[in-house]
Amino acid sequence: MDRTGLLTDRYELTMLDSFVRDGSAGRPAVFEAFARRLPEGRRYGMLAGLGRLLEAIEHFTYDADELAWLQEQGVIGAETARWLADFRFSGDVDGYREGDLYFPGSPILTVTGTLGECLLLETLALSILNHDTAIASAAARMVDAAGGRPIIEMGGRRTHEEAAVATARAAYLAGFATTSNLAAGRRFGVPTAGTAAHAFTLAHDTEADAFRSQVEALGVATTLLVDTYDIAEGIRTAVEVAGPGLGAVRIDSGDLAEESHKARQLLDSLGATSTRIVVTSDLDEFVITALADAPIDGYGVGTRVATGSGHPTASMVYKLVAIADAPGEPLRSVAKKSKDKGSVGGRKHAFREYDDNGTLVAEWFTGQDAPAPGPGARPVQVALVRAGEVVHRPTLAEVRSFAARTLATLPADARTVAAGPAYLTTSLRDEPREETAMDTTRALVVVDVQNDFVEGGSLGVSGGREVAERISRHLADHAGDYAVVAASRDWHHAGETNGGHFHAPGEEPDYVTTWPVHCVQGEAGSEYAPELATAAVTHHVVKGMGEPAYSAFEGVTADGERLVDVLRSAGVSEVDVTGIATDYCVRATALDAVRAGFRVRLLDGLHAGVAPDSSKAALEELAAAGVEVAR
Repeated sequence: MDRTGLLTDRYELTMLDSFVRDGSAGRPAVFEAFARRLPEGRRYGMLAGLGRLLEAIEHFTYDADELAWLQEQGVIGAETARWLADFRFSGDVDGYREGDLYFPGSPILTVTGTLGECLLLETLALSILNHDTAIASAAARMVDAAGGRPIIEMGGRRTHEEAAVATARAAYLAGFATTSNLAAGRRFGVPTAGTAAHAFTLAHDTEADAFRSQVEALGVATTLLVDTYDIAEGIRTAVEVAGPGLGAVRIDSGDLAEESHKARQLLDSLGATSTRIVVTSDLDEFVITALADAPIDGYGVGTRVATGSGHPTASMVYKLVAIADAPGEPLRSVAKKSKDKGSVGGRKHAFREYDDNGTLVAEWFTGQDAPAPGPGARPVQVALVRAGEVVHRPTLAEVRSFAARTLATLPADARTVAAGPAYLTTSLRDEPREETAMDTTRALVVVDVQNDFVEGGSLGVSGGREVAERISRHLADHAGDYAVVAASRDWHHAGETNGGHFHAPGEEPDYVTTWPVHCVQGEAGSEYAPELATAAVTHHVVKGMGEPAYSAFEGVTADGERLVDVLRSAGVSEVDVTGIATDYCVRATALDAVRAGFRVRLLDGLHAGVAPDSSKAALEELAAAGVEVAR
């Protein structure tokens, strides 16, 4: 592998140059990689690229010519050039295993060392992990949708040549069966597959000549592409040339569901009952799901797994979370507090809990100085690098097997392609304390009681103003019972769709994932309904800034704190939920509260829904999740 030191942004080295000049480069530091959120509608993510990253870290060095060029470009000075001359990362790296699940807030990668050396890895780590994780997360959904039928990755012609190799690797570890990319087969041992394209058929005088040539070269077990001219005639010709033992036919156009049914019927009538049907043509998890009942035996996926049209960005970030004032001094936590990009400081230790059936039910982290939690809590991170030496080298086959096992720990509803909130949110959990009836601490969360969600608003809910009045009366009588009273608001950007949450110009909203414009920052519709008294509110939370958001747990306070961290800091163990709308934002908030480990009550009469049927379904879902509907 070539040197990787220049696979970085200029500002990484200009910062290093300043640190070297002022003597800060040697200060002990901790950086972490994590994602604040998942792409819209995704329930989980799958980490990929770790094996490639660890190899790249081993080769993160500079030669004399590179250092001379950096100085010529004014990126670094002579002192930093000397610092980098013999540079090799010498710190520690811990992280989630490749193929593991991750959720918003999961501390996926922890890099410990000196400020200078940890800083340098930012761009490299994010470049590899963001790309490969986006691929694997999309591929895992496609594998689930395929229901055990194999998928070949064939997107190499839709992306950069080196990205194509990484794509094939990531898709394979997520469960794809093969790839068309030979470099991925050579470098990583990914099984390869492929036969012929339309050009092969067109280059012959007749379709029969093309099929005969392919069968002579590859045998009757090959796959013949039958839709260059007419699918039915292509199938008849294929069976005539190869016989009823033909391995498979591939269809790359038309209505795949209809054409596969006709193909199956025709193949069976010709005696080719064991000949498989493989389909290609702009497939993704949604199309594959729609084809679940079709007589299809395998899929070929290209564009939608190799390019952004099939996998929204993983949006991982790499942040300084702890630093010492000098070598030998203790680490102190640091955190970014900006409104939309807040983070939690300190080195984190992630843990998971599983139920008796092996289903993942919780993920959280403790602070850097917290003692280990009790039985039942399984650590998530493993040692990857120690003193600069890679100590974690599973084979790709081992990673693939692990990915399948960890995916199986999710409940079925989290593995469908239907849009929904993240299955879990990973947040700080304080050490459990011995609790009595006198020291239980409760919070009240008031969800989205805003002008646009009550009668007369752009998404007005019937009964919304009455609910606002009832919440105000409840607060008047019980505000003193709560350690925290948090009120959330949608707080969307003006002049854009907010990540597709608002319907696009010229299109109608579907009222499922797209909505009319509502709750725009600074406009009257985003303000609290006048019937809601907010004097007792201790924390105002805003959400949906440029993106879809339903749960109050997706929002932040004016100080950039997440709601879950506010509640944890206050020692809250029980949460009462109220607000609008029962079947959307109230539902999402209550479910997130349960997933965060709180005992949750939905206060009867203090919430209003959009529609009776969906509200009833939401209440049933909440009850099943352990939410108490209180009177």
